Amino acid sequence: MKRLFFFTLWCVYVLSVHPVNADESVKIAVVFSHAKTAVQAYVAAEDIRGAELAVDAINAQGGLLGRPVEIVETRTSNALQAKTAVAELVQQGNILAVIGSNTSDTSLAVAPDLQEAGIPMISPISTNPRVTVVGDYIFRACFIDPFQGSVMAQFALQDLQATTAVIIKKTNSRFSVGLAEYFRETFSQQGTVLWEGKYLAEDVDFTRILTQVKELQPDVVFLPGHSTDSGLALKQAHAMGLNTTFLGGDGWGKGVLNVAEAEAAEGHYFSNHWHIDVQTPLNRQFVAAYGRKYGETLIAASAPLAYDAMLLLANAVQRAQSFERAAIRDALAATKDLQGITGTYRFDQHGDPIDKQAVILKYEQGEITFVTTFMP
Repeated sequence: MKRLFFFTLWCVYVLSVHPVNADESVKIAVVFSHAKTAVQAYVAAEDIRGAELAVDAINAQGGLLGRPVEIVETRTSNALQAKTAVAELVQQGNILAVIGSNTSDTSLAVAPDLQEAGIPMISPISTNPRVTVVGDYIFRACFIDPFQGSVMAQFALQDLQATTAVIIKKTNSRFSVGLAEYFRETFSQQGTVLWEGKYLAEDVDFTRILTQVKELQPDVVFLPGHSTDSGLALKQAHAMGLNTTFLGGDGWGKGVLNVAEAEAAEGHYFSNHWHIDVQTPLNRQFVAAYGRKYGETLIAASAPLAYDAMLLLANAVQRAQSFERAAIRDALAATKDLQGITGTYRFDQHGDPIDKQAVILKYEQGEITFVTTFMP
């Protein structure tokens, strides 16, 4: 365990050291979807930065088995493009592994091809449970939707003392439908779900749904959407004078705050994988290293998750002492107590992290503040 911890710590501390030189680099593909909105594009750019920061650290300490690491960056806007791009990478045959994708839909599209090719894939932030079920070469760095939905239900019941809830889900989003299901299962054990509202990703008017919510007066509303739709719903709820606490998942973040604006977002909560104010030594060092390289403050938890995904791969290569993909896959599966930025890593039989923590965050005075860490 000490060896793994110091490997991680060294990766954070040595970012200012010059990278190694070697005849041939180790190529690792980073496949991220930039989706459709400016917020999503910026978050995807931060994913790239997280991976880059990890590669800087790996190269500074000698690379992988004496060879420098090179990122092969692939940016796509939808699952079909990602599938085409990954097919080209597989055909080229010089990619050691893939870090990505950063959405569940995209990961579900590319994972079967990578599994068939025997190329390890580590998704930083694809939370849909089906992603890693594709096969034994597919891993993830984040917790999964069942955990996240259950966390918010337990937070509502225990911390907010809620006894009634309404769920509003986006029916053409696997992410939203999944979180809604897991929230309902957990909340219903001690509380009552009064009603479930439904909408589509392209909807912009939530008046009908919110009118029903206002009539029911639940203690909490679980709205597991994304930045634009959830932000619009919060903004319209505030305009209607709807006085209840809204809860979301990791699809919220800074984007919801930008859309809803501070007054409408005030006092609502969401779960996430990470926050800048988590006071662990590794997190403080990571935040400082990020600031030195990019001169900006992080807004997305996906950047440290991308860092952790690259760290997991590097650690597996070092333990396998091989660039043979099957050996790397076996080493990944055997990961024990590797301390990352977002938690401690070991995997179950599906390639999902066991006992990853979640953080509960809150919108307060136009900022996203840290409330608590939720351990499984």
